[in-house]
Amino acid sequence: MFFAISVLFFISITSFDPFVSSYAADLGIPAVLIGSMVGITGLASMVARLPVGIVSGFLSRRRQFIQAGFALTAVSWTIAYLAPGAATLFAGKLSNGLAGSVWVIYTVMFASYFAARDGARAMAVISVASPLGSLAGSTIGGLVIHAFGYSAGFLVAVFAALLALALTAFLKDDGTPGRARASLDRRALSAQFADARLWAISLLGIVVQMTMYGTRDTFTPLMAARLGADPIAISWLANTHLILFGLSTALCPWLYRRLGLGRTGVLGFALQGAAIVAMAAAKGLPMLFALQAVAGIAYGMAFTVLMSIVLESARPQEKTMRMGFFQSMYSVGVFAGPLLLGLLVDGVSEAAGFAAWGVLSVLGALMTGWLLYRRRSESHPGDASRSGGSEGEGYRGAVQDH
Repeated sequence: MFFAISVLFFISITSFDPFVSSYAADLGIPAVLIGSMVGITGLASMVARLPVGIVSGFLSRRRQFIQAGFALTAVSWTIAYLAPGAATLFAGKLSNGLAGSVWVIYTVMFASYFAARDGARAMAVISVASPLGSLAGSTIGGLVIHAFGYSAGFLVAVFAALLALALTAFLKDDGTPGRARASLDRRALSAQFADARLWAISLLGIVVQMTMYGTRDTFTPLMAARLGADPIAISWLANTHLILFGLSTALCPWLYRRLGLGRTGVLGFALQGAAIVAMAAAKGLPMLFALQAVAGIAYGMAFTVLMSIVLESARPQEKTMRMGFFQSMYSVGVFAGPLLLGLLVDGVSEAAGFAAWGVLSVLGALMTGWLLYRRRSESHPGDASRSGGSEGEGYRGAVQDH
């Protein structure tokens, strides 16, 4: 049931995402402001996720925060439906960011239902809720918008949020106040901020989110519209990314055993960079769809690796804080990606913007390789030079750490 609520969560906050840029363009909003409108979701999440993670743990009232997120979504998109326009669209995207900040609670609560040794697998499983919910949301949203117009798509978010809100009545909070209050310890918070490894993982999260939100959710739909795509085709362009993202996420435990954490992450970042650079040269919708599929596979590999390692060796009372820090940081990419790419598209060219984001992904691949190499060498001194199987051992070690 918690997984179903998680899927509905993503339906409620992402169902209109593939259509924001085209709807905003119909309203006459310029590219830079479209990027800002899409990016406000990330900005709101960046500000809210760490406080939400800390306070919800301190109060031991995680369920109430989840319910508040659904209530906010239902109210804001109902207003957008009743009074459609640029201001209410902006408010709806802002509410998505605030409601989305609650995701830090979902990941920690879901992991708590698993045995400690299965923590990495739990993160891979709950990560599937994101593409699955986003896929369902954009599909239903595309059909509703095609039949009734853009503003009718807002109701998809409203109904999903209300259904999930009803289901949360059956949830129980997993934390205990005594253990949770330790998460507000000043020294524990300082230790997280001083953790260079956490900063490195968070920086990689920023890179992967900048690339995905700047392209799939903002400027790739505009590219598709120029190539003749209607709302249904734009919806399925996003769905192509989501389907392959979901499949690669679900296969990550298998990939970890076959390739190792390091190679899975490096390959994911590198493939994403190559696909993004090639998108600017797409001559038709079939090529754009194919590159979107590659980008979805790559994003799933890269991001799931980060989710699988961020809580390694964290004490139970630190997990919500640590995940809140990571999600707050990668939300910088959700905000900055569309905005900065919009500046590049307006100021230079679309090809230059996509090339720059491709280079960022390649740099992310190099940094991932270095980070996982350091992780392996520190865990197994003297074994860093081993290939292939040593990374498989690294995966099993990650599971044991959880």
